[in-house]
Amino acid sequence: MVGVGRPAPPEEHGRCLAGLTFEETIEFEALEELPPFDDNGNVGWTFEGEPTAPREKRWLELYRKHEGAIAAWIKLIKLLG
Repeated sequence: MVGVGRPAPPEEHGRCLAGLTFEETIEFEALEELPPFDDNGNVGWTFEGEPTAPREKRWLELYRKHEGAIAAWIKLIKLLG
């Protein structure tokens, strides 16, 4: 049984994003739900598109990891297809 405030086990969560572990998928989805601000309410990104807040930096790190896995998968499919 999953306790309050604890993420569901992978078999209950239902999916894992490409390139991410189940834990990273849960973390990414939790970060995705948060507004893009730092703890002081300031926008967590620069106009150039770089994150300034730690949680936005972590979101971008996980996003890039996921996107890299998708790109590699697409490249492999094209090579095999």
